[in-house]
Amino acid sequence: MTVTGTVVRKAPGHFQNLGGFLRTNPTILVGLAVLAAFTCVALIAPYILPDPVRVNPIQRLRLPGADHWFGTDQLGRSTLSRTLNGTRISLTIGAFVTVLTVTLGLLIGLVAGFVRWLDGILMRIMDGLMAIPGILLAIALMSLFGSSVQNVVIAISIAEIPRMARVIRSSVLVLREQTYVEAAITNGTGLPRMLLRHILPNAAAPVIVQATYVFASAMIVESVLSFLGAGTPPTIPSWGNMLAEARPFMQRAPWMIAFPGVALALLVLTVNVLGDALRDAIDPRLARKLRV
Repeated sequence: MTVTGTVVRKAPGHFQNLGGFLRTNPTILVGLAVLAAFTCVALIAPYILPDPVRVNPIQRLRLPGADHWFGTDQLGRSTLSRTLNGTRISLTIGAFVTVLTVTLGLLIGLVAGFVRWLDGILMRIMDGLMAIPGILLAIALMSLFGSSVQNVVIAISIAEIPRMARVIRSSVLVLREQTYVEAAITNGTGLPRMLLRHILPNAAAPVIVQATYVFASAMIVESVLSFLGAGTPPTIPSWGNMLAEARPFMQRAPWMIAFPGVALALLVLTVNVLGDALRDAIDPRLARKLRV
């Protein structure tokens, strides 16, 4: 593609070699399989497992076995059912936080990085939000608006958007000085087309990496909020709620902590590994530099 005789560089990666990349990187396939398994579990768990909030005092604190694979908790609820249903909550919150953070962070970062007079205004607002620790900001917002899945998504997103915006802005500041951008400006390309056609594709790699970080971070923060009693309501099974309820029974019933804790750690690790793999697939030159 040319603009007034000047060659415009395309984005550095378009997944042409994704199939070969996956075949030569079995870790990615394993990660995708694990994430797909978690997703399937989140979808089918409510339909094939007992009600995760149904109380059965006769079955309280049963050891893991044939009747209850993950044992039961202090109220006789199935730890298996609660753990697998908690997967749905974590994935849902992680996905919605990521979409909201990427959308607003992209908008703010692209505009701040390319429109010089808006840069100072937008970044000072982002700096103000980043001055407050993310978990404290989320707790404060949850205290104001109450416990619900929607409020958890909003509270975590507000804390993550400034980081996403800064990552995008830093990439845009470099890209806007490139020759192909200057050529497009000379050709009269409008701002929206400039950002979407020339800037955004070349900033894809850091967006993907930061998005996977946001996904993993959102699941951890949600668990922390629920553990502290400021996240999802107790009537909704989540890994944070399960860990909080299991504290008094840690020595007597360690399975109540082990299963949701391992599930959270495995899911977060899987998302982080996939994030690194996608970065390598999109920008192989950056991957080679990191391996040097």
